Amino acid sequence: MSQTFLPNDDYLIITYHELEMAWRMLASPEKLEQITDTLDSVRQLNRSYGPEKAIFTMVSATAWLTQDESA
Repeated sequence: MSQTFLPNDDYLIITYHELEMAWRMLASPEKLEQITDTLDSVRQLNRSYGPEKAIFTMVSATAWLTQDESA
């Protein structure tokens, strides 16, 4: 019997779909096309190196995606 994981204050749980939706709402228009590749990179990092490495990429990708290049 598998145990259900219940998040607590020590964890932030987000699905890849939720992350993609957030990035699509926040990304600058010229970077919208980069979201799929960026999400794939985060997934691959998570599978290969674990969430500790993937979270840093997710945070920096969010900063990069939301940076307005026209300013």
